[in-house]
Amino acid sequence: MTESSSQSNPPAPPDPPPSPLLEAMRMLSHITTAIALMLVSGSIGYGLDLWLGWTFFSLLGFAGGGFLGVRHLIQQTSD
Repeated sequence: MTESSSQSNPPAPPDPPPSPLLEAMRMLSHITTAIALMLVSGSIGYGLDLWLGWTFFSLLGFAGGGFLGVRHLIQQTSD
């Protein structure tokens, strides 16, 4: 190896900050995903309740979906 080939490139300049509209759309997608988690979990529980004739799984589905949705939002916004 010669000395000229071992030279490193200068560091790249930092990326410009993202636009406010892009940040808003990113946060909106996280919130929409959390809402979908809540609704899908509750809907599955509701379907089980209709199939079995109980009222336990819909409550469990919506409670579990709420937990999963909040957990998703916390994980995504803690960057």
